[in-house]
Amino acid sequence: MSYKRFPTPIRVIIKQGRENIIATAWDAVEFLRRWPGKRGIAYRRALQHCLDALDGILSPKRAWASFTAAAKEEGFLA
Repeated sequence: MSYKRFPTPIRVIIKQGRENIIATAWDAVEFLRRWPGKRGIAYRRALQHCLDALDGILSPKRAWASFTAAAKEEGFLA
């Protein structure tokens, strides 16, 4: 399985002050599985798009955009 690199890494900071660098669709899936925020539409879309990127159905750029939108909605972007 390819990890599908994102166009640029995303730095997310959760409330406990922990910082994560998300550089691939696989990193995003791992982070989304332990997502500390609300699991609404943006979260579900990001998870599906990242899984689809790993399967080669969507581009890593599309998954990156969805993950970024979900992280922004929850205030996780640094």
